[in-house]
Amino acid sequence: MNKRLLLIISISFSVALLILIFIQVYWINYDFGVKQDLFEQRVTEALNITASKLEKLDTKGSYKKIKTRTQGITFNVPAINGKLSDQINFKLFKESSVDSNGYSHSEFATKDIVADSLRLDPAAASFLKELRDKSSGLQQNNNDLFNPLKGYSFFDETSTRNYYTDFKQKVDTLLLDSLLGLELNKQNIRAKYNYYLTLLHPGSAHHANLINAEASIDSLGPAYKVNLSPSNRFVDPEYLIVRFPNQKNDVFKEMWPFLIISFLVIVILIISFYYILANNLKQKKLSIIKNDFISNMTHEFKTPISTISLASEMLGDSSISQTPEKQQRYIKMIRDENKRLSVLVESILQTSILDKGEFILKLSEVDVHEIINSAINNTQLLIDQRQGTIQTQLNAQKFKLQADRVHLTNIIFNLIDNAIKYSKGTPEILISTYNTAEGIMIKVKDNGLGISKENQRKIFDKFYRVPTGNVHNVKGFGLGLSYVLAVVLKHNGTISVDSELGKGSTFNVHLPI
Repeated sequence: MNKRLLLIISISFSVALLILIFIQVYWINYDFGVKQDLFEQRVTEALNITASKLEKLDTKGSYKKIKTRTQGITFNVPAINGKLSDQINFKLFKESSVDSNGYSHSEFATKDIVADSLRLDPAAASFLKELRDKSSGLQQNNNDLFNPLKGYSFFDETSTRNYYTDFKQKVDTLLLDSLLGLELNKQNIRAKYNYYLTLLHPGSAHHANLINAEASIDSLGPAYKVNLSPSNRFVDPEYLIVRFPNQKNDVFKEMWPFLIISFLVIVILIISFYYILANNLKQKKLSIIKNDFISNMTHEFKTPISTISLASEMLGDSSISQTPEKQQRYIKMIRDENKRLSVLVESILQTSILDKGEFILKLSEVDVHEIINSAINNTQLLIDQRQGTIQTQLNAQKFKLQADRVHLTNIIFNLIDNAIKYSKGTPEILISTYNTAEGIMIKVKDNGLGISKENQRKIFDKFYRVPTGNVHNVKGFGLGLSYVLAVVLKHNGTISVDSELGKGSTFNVHLPI
């Protein structure tokens, strides 16, 4: 995947993700508004029911309640001498009940009334008058909606009258608290609330203005009010004011499942995109490193193979005069290049062992100074070829430790080999040791090209090689330092580098004793 396509995909996904987040925020805000309205409706309903129940349970001092129900039916007067009468009589049924301070009494009565009798019941008289008005044509209208008595001969009338002496509403606060909590629970409202009672009328000792009370929306939350005497218009009402201090938070609590799911979906999308993008970039980087590795490996193997092939042909060519000196020279060339091939193959095998997790140390007591001197002897020829120098300052008093001799030798050899390869001009190498509180410090300093801060973070990565302007002017696969790091960590040690471009590098290896 090229950079342009990757950039287009990244921008497209980012835009889509922003749109998705915007839509989520919009619907969350919309849902919050809906739930806020629903919360207000449920609170209002709970307050109305509370006020209604409280009013019914209130004794209202001394009172008398009279309820009367009258039912009547009209019928024609029976025929006299075979001639029908046009008079209308009534049959009445009355039910009266009286409730005085909680004591009830009921009476029932029935009677027949002649239409022209002076004892006609007022309710029946009114009904009869309307019937007669209809029949006299005084109210002519063809619309039956305006002629409700046309064709009807039955009526039912109920009246209720309440009488009070010295009425004054008395609110039982314990009962109010119980009813209010019960109704709020029925509406599935379990939020914390505050409430108080107040008289809201001109001249009130508590509050003078209902509007001001309704507008006082502060940290206590929105105010909900209800008249505790909704059915009585002739008394100064007492109002119940209820506030929910954390109303918004309480509404949000109902949305938590939806919010959590939305948040998790967005986070999963972001993490998934990041993982795919990072993995794609990693694969692209590995592909580049692999191609560089193959290119470097081909070049590194090609040179010794070509040299061995050429020396072999020279030895086998009978047309060329062979002297003992020439034969020894060709044999030495073959031996040196073969050794070089062995080193290259060993580096690749070491990396393979690290990848497979088959890296097992064979610990024994080793002399660090002895290993350093041995590594210097093995690389002295390379130093002499560059007319360089290598010096030591082995100041450590405790220089023996439990380590793998072979791998520890490879560490020193790799660091010296890098110092030679990356030195400009004549190599000048200094190897020093000293003891710390926990172990021994080994420093390998050179006068090489130096390493930038950016590359210092990458030099221990597998296959990574510091750019030098020419891909092949420094031989190697980029495996040496990754191997060194693995061996040092396996010995519970640490490794670091101090370097500056143009001023050389110093590698610091610390191993515990």
